[in-house]
Amino acid sequence: MPFLLYDYLNTSSENDFKAWTKALQPSERAKLNQKLDMLEKYGEALFPNTLTGTAIAGIFKLRIHGKVQLRPLLCRGPKHEEQAFTLLAGAKEIGSVLKPKGIE
Repeated sequence: MPFLLYDYLNTSSENDFKAWTKALQPSERAKLNQKLDMLEKYGEALFPNTLTGTAIAGIFKLRIHGKVQLRPLLCRGPKHEEQAFTLLAGAKEIGSVLKPKGIE
Protein backbone atom coordinates (compact mmCIF):
# COMPACT_ATOMS: atom_id res chain seq x y z
CA MET A 1 0.00 0.00 0.00
CA PRO A 2 1.51 3.37 -0.95
CA PHE A 3 2.17 6.06 1.62
CA LEU A 4 0.04 9.19 1.48
CA LEU A 5 1.72 12.61 1.25
CA TYR A 6 0.05 15.77 2.54
CA ASP A 7 1.12 19.41 2.47
CA TYR A 8 0.85 21.46 5.64
CA LEU A 9 -1.24 24.65 5.38
CA ASN A 10 -0.25 27.53 7.67
CA THR A 11 -2.73 29.57 9.72
CA SER A 12 -3.55 31.65 6.61
CA SER A 13 -4.30 28.44 4.66
CA GLU A 14 -1.18 29.00 2.54
CA ASN A 15 0.97 26.12 1.36
CA ASP A 16 4.54 27.24 2.18
CA PHE A 17 6.02 23.96 0.91
CA LYS A 18 4.43 24.44 -2.51
CA ALA A 19 5.73 28.03 -2.68
CA TRP A 20 9.23 26.83 -1.73
CA THR A 21 9.07 24.12 -4.39
CA LYS A 22 8.11 26.62 -7.11
CA ALA A 23 11.17 28.71 -6.26
CA LEU A 24 13.57 25.79 -6.88
CA GLN A 25 15.56 25.38 -10.07
CA PRO A 26 14.11 22.78 -12.49
CA SER A 27 16.90 20.26 -11.75
CA GLU A 28 16.37 20.69 -7.98
CA ARG A 29 12.62 20.26 -8.38
CA ALA A 30 13.19 17.08 -10.43
CA LYS A 31 15.38 15.58 -7.67
CA LEU A 32 12.81 16.58 -5.05
CA ASN A 33 9.98 14.94 -7.03
CA GLN A 34 12.05 11.78 -7.45
CA LYS A 35 12.63 11.51 -3.68
CA LEU A 36 8.97 12.26 -2.93
CA ASP A 37 7.96 9.47 -5.32
CA MET A 38 10.33 7.13 -3.46
CA LEU A 39 8.93 8.26 -0.10
CA GLU A 40 5.41 7.62 -1.34
CA LYS A 41 6.39 4.13 -2.46
CA TYR A 42 8.72 3.00 0.35
CA GLY A 43 8.04 5.25 3.35
CA GLU A 44 10.74 4.98 6.00
CA ALA A 45 12.28 2.01 4.18
CA LEU A 46 14.23 4.37 1.91
CA PHE A 47 17.97 4.00 1.42
CA PRO A 48 19.92 4.55 4.66
CA ASN A 49 20.33 8.21 5.63
CA THR A 50 17.74 9.39 3.09
CA LEU A 51 15.08 10.08 5.71
CA THR A 52 16.69 11.14 8.97
CA GLY A 53 15.62 12.61 12.28
CA THR A 54 16.15 16.17 13.43
CA ALA A 55 16.71 17.84 16.78
CA ILE A 56 12.91 18.04 17.13
CA ALA A 57 11.17 14.78 18.06
CA GLY A 58 8.80 13.55 15.35
CA ILE A 59 10.24 15.80 12.61
CA PHE A 60 12.24 14.21 9.79
CA LYS A 61 14.31 15.66 6.99
CA LEU A 62 14.47 14.16 3.54
CA ARG A 63 18.06 14.34 2.28
CA ILE A 64 18.39 15.32 -1.38
CA HIS A 65 21.94 15.75 -2.63
CA GLY A 66 23.08 18.01 -5.45
CA LYS A 67 24.80 21.35 -5.94
CA VAL A 68 22.28 22.56 -3.37
CA GLN A 69 21.51 20.21 -0.48
CA LEU A 70 17.71 20.19 -0.19
CA ARG A 71 16.27 19.18 3.17
CA PRO A 72 12.46 19.30 3.19
CA LEU A 73 11.04 18.73 6.67
CA LEU A 74 8.14 16.38 7.31
CA CYS A 75 6.33 14.42 9.99
CA ARG A 76 4.10 11.37 10.19
CA GLY A 77 0.35 11.68 9.77
CA PRO A 78 -2.07 13.41 10.15
CA LYS A 79 -4.39 10.66 8.95
CA HIS A 80 -3.46 7.00 8.76
CA GLU A 81 -0.36 7.91 10.74
CA GLU A 82 1.54 4.74 9.89
CA GLN A 83 0.91 5.21 6.15
CA ALA A 84 1.16 9.01 5.74
CA PHE A 85 3.58 11.92 5.87
CA THR A 86 2.94 15.66 5.97
CA LEU A 87 5.41 17.95 4.19
CA LEU A 88 5.95 20.83 6.60
CA ALA A 89 8.56 23.17 5.14
CA GLY A 90 11.29 23.41 2.58
CA ALA A 91 14.89 23.97 3.64
CA LYS A 92 18.40 23.92 2.25
CA GLU A 93 21.45 22.76 4.14
CA ILE A 94 24.38 25.15 3.86
CA GLY A 95 27.50 24.41 5.91
CA SER A 96 25.64 21.86 8.06
CA VAL A 97 23.02 24.51 8.97
CA LEU A 98 19.42 24.49 7.72
CA LYS A 99 18.24 27.64 5.96
CA PRO A 100 16.05 29.56 6.40
CA LYS A 101 17.35 30.22 9.89
CA GLY A 102 15.12 28.85 12.65
CA ILE A 103 13.52 26.20 10.44
CA GLU A 104 14.58 23.39 12.75
